[in-house]
Amino acid sequence: MKHSLSIFLVFVFSSGAQALQVLTWEECVRIAMANNAQIQAAQAQLRSLDFLEDASKANFLPQLSAVGTYGRTVTETRATGATAGSTTNTTGYSGSLVANMNIFSGFQDVGNMWKAQANERAGRANLQTVKAQVSYDLKSAFEGLLYAKEYQKLTLQIIDRRKENMGLVELRFEGGRENKGSVLLSRAYLAQAKYDDLQARNAQRVARRQLSRALGYDDFAEYDITGVIPVKEPSDLPKFEDLAMETPDMALVKAQLEAAEAQVTVSRAPFMPSVDLSGAISETDQHFFPDQAQTSTLGVKITFPFFSGGKDYNSTRSSIELRGTAQSNRRNISRQVLARLEQLYAAYIEAVMKFQVDLTFRDATTARAEIARKKYNNGLQTFEDWDVIESDLINRQKVYLTSKRDRTIAEAAWEQVQGKGAFQ
Repeated sequence: MKHSLSIFLVFVFSSGAQALQVLTWEECVRIAMANNAQIQAAQAQLRSLDFLEDASKANFLPQLSAVGTYGRTVTETRATGATAGSTTNTTGYSGSLVANMNIFSGFQDVGNMWKAQANERAGRANLQTVKAQVSYDLKSAFEGLLYAKEYQKLTLQIIDRRKENMGLVELRFEGGRENKGSVLLSRAYLAQAKYDDLQARNAQRVARRQLSRALGYDDFAEYDITGVIPVKEPSDLPKFEDLAMETPDMALVKAQLEAAEAQVTVSRAPFMPSVDLSGAISETDQHFFPDQAQTSTLGVKITFPFFSGGKDYNSTRSSIELRGTAQSNRRNISRQVLARLEQLYAAYIEAVMKFQVDLTFRDATTARAEIARKKYNNGLQTFEDWDVIESDLINRQKVYLTSKRDRTIAEAAWEQVQGKGAFQ
């Protein structure tokens, strides 16, 4: 019985281990593109705007409709003198094919089409913005989880190192070559290392939840990651004015301004005449389907409104003001984008250099710490001097991991402000 239970537990745990999904960066990009709710919403919105653009062109085509009617007439005559009263029932059917086409609507149809096209371009710019944002979120979360995992490995190494150091100090204390304060400080360093390990474990769980959101996974999804995010070296100082004009933020405000200008055209349409062409062919009969008494009509209708209670005037003035708002917003966004480009580019190149500097410091302090350990073990260095070098090594190791993470996130932020990222 115990043997069967052991086999069952081994099978269960083996199945769970096999079911754990290990994702590379490239796989995370594909999963986020397919599952991320923000991208899906932006894509659905763009498809809706595509349909509205097609719908705006319908008024340039004739509108055809078929009309069928049925009527029953009851006629009653009253009795007069020698004539008896009577009731007559008459049934009638009619079928018509009607065509209507607007020839001129004061440019209202053209304005609506321009507005729909501008809204569609705005939707495309919005989708690009959303993709850039999700790319930044995905890179930040992926790199954050890598950082948390590497930091936890470092904390375990620090714990082992602090234990070795404490043992060395205690051994020297027992031999009368070290004081009690050095022993207590070594124990405090070990406790601090264990606390850092606890923080690292918690940070890893939080980072995995953030990555799940970017991937479009439920919170209960179990997976792990492997590999690294590819990074690039900074290019020469770009022309920020040219980059600003190519960003989705500028494309969005440009499309919004075009939509506002198109709305002005629509609002002015009621001040001009409207010309419609209509035609119909119909047949009537007392039986279904009618095939007698065929008639056809063709007409032109011209409508010119004179007074609408001020509604058209006020609507036009409102549209003009909204156009002014869109113009001011475009100028404001242009300045904001330009400032953000310069700010994030500076942060990006600084993060790249800081990573290289911290890498150099880490290597230097590692070599220095090994030398100091040997000197202290041989009684050639005081505890105070050795403690400074050991603490500097641990701090530099932590700073190196932070700089590595920040370098990738700074590049992701630089890509985001340009509307670029993993999905372009």
